[in-house]
Amino acid sequence: DWVIKGGILATLSGVLFPVLAYLWPVMGRGLGSDMQEVATVDEIPVGAGKKVILDGSALLLIRTPQEFKAFSAICTHLGCVVDWDGRKREIVCPCHAGVFDLEGRVVSGPPPRPLPSFPVKVMNGKVFIKL
Repeated sequence: DWVIKGGILATLSGVLFPVLAYLWPVMGRGLGSDMQEVATVDEIPVGAGKKVILDGSALLLIRTPQEFKAFSAICTHLGCVVDWDGRKREIVCPCHAGVFDLEGRVVSGPPPRPLPSFPVKVMNGKVFIKL
């Protein structure tokens, strides 16, 4: 009797775990405390964006005419990697048509939360992000 129950439990776990892992939003690692260099000012033209990996977290760095902005590059819906559309000036998720504005707020689509943002500093022509 316990062998049958154990087999059923193992089978259900084997089926449910991948489904739940797919549906659970993917988040980066915990936050660090130091500013880290990710680019130079010359690398990113005004209106363009660049994806960077910092301490295991995917980030999207965007240059506006006034400043640099950094957001998590992981969509808050199902964890797809987002892209910057410089022509439309919006952040888009290619998986389920989620759209975020230049402040990381959800404009349309299924994402339940805005993209987390991170502080950016420019010093001596270098761009730093604080996780």
